[in-house]
Amino acid sequence: MSDVVVIGGGVAGCTSALALARRGLSVHVLERNPGEGASWAAAGIIGPQLEAAGDGPLARLCLASRALYPELVASLAEATGLDVGYRRCGALQVAFTAAGRDGITREVAWQREAGLAVELCDGEEVRAHAPALGAEVAGGAWFADEARIDPPSLMRALRIAAERAGVRFRAGATVRRILVERGRASGVQLEDGTTIEARWTVLTAGSWSSLIEGSGLAPSAVRPVRGQIVELTPASPALAQVVYGPGCYLSPRDDGRVLVGATVEFAGFVRAVTARAVRDLLTAALRLVPALEEAPLGRTWSGLRPHPQDELPILGQGEIANLIFATGHFRNGVLLAPVTAKIVTALIAGEEPPLNLSPFSPRRPGIAG
Repeated sequence: MSDVVVIGGGVAGCTSALALARRGLSVHVLERNPGEGASWAAAGIIGPQLEAAGDGPLARLCLASRALYPELVASLAEATGLDVGYRRCGALQVAFTAAGRDGITREVAWQREAGLAVELCDGEEVRAHAPALGAEVAGGAWFADEARIDPPSLMRALRIAAERAGVRFRAGATVRRILVERGRASGVQLEDGTTIEARWTVLTAGSWSSLIEGSGLAPSAVRPVRGQIVELTPASPALAQVVYGPGCYLSPRDDGRVLVGATVEFAGFVRAVTARAVRDLLTAALRLVPALEEAPLGRTWSGLRPHPQDELPILGQGEIANLIFATGHFRNGVLLAPVTAKIVTALIAGEEPPLNLSPFSPRRPGIAG
């Protein structure tokens, strides 16, 4: 019997498990296939302003989580001594035409009114931030507070810190169903019939969340969306900041590598890298930064992101007592990890969560079964 069993060992599950263990709870994390989830495949952009289509609950949730990242990174460095590649590098959103630049100006108007750091730029001004951008770039917006992180390094640090805090991990554990007694979650049953009891159950299974029986989620509440990424390895760094442009984004690393991503494909649970996606991503990247055309091609990979019908994460408690949902983060899994852990910990501790969770309720239409 554990205090908490966490279904899923991705970034949301590991960050939540660490936070719970630091509260003195016994935590058991069940991992289906360690190292294969969306968290490991992500490009690591901490960009709530880039991702925001407008003001609203999701934008505010993402901004709140970005503000928590320095604290999380510092705690991981203290616990493990590892650098997770967190850099407040800033980000550019750019366009190739005057009309596209004007569209960006309209999209970020609410951010300027809200006092967020946004600088509107013409072509020369964006190239002042990122000289490698091509002459075709007509302008855009500069977000000084955006950041990036290296997800594999983050996941390794989270795992080490969690284990040192007392969290137990079980690899190769595929959860078949959530056990419910008198309307209350009491643990899980694995595919091999093993049962694991816990006072609280936390569902952070990403794209596989709707496949677990007994959760109360609709079968189509969360679907996998494939994202493909191409890695370029130029001899010298071409970019210092994240760049969002038509057709792709570019996420640099300290060693000069540039991650080019990412596609959005409803391809079921098929993890593959396709010729068409690689072609499209490279075409878009070279249009943004022509200097990358001589960069050697590094790795290519794909991941499955959990896509809820309304593209809002599923956070909080549903109809079943002692079952906490923390899934459906779609493109924002890494970004939302710190605030997700705060929410999960507050709910289990009987405290007020840091934000209003009603927009993300597991009981909302299309999510509840």
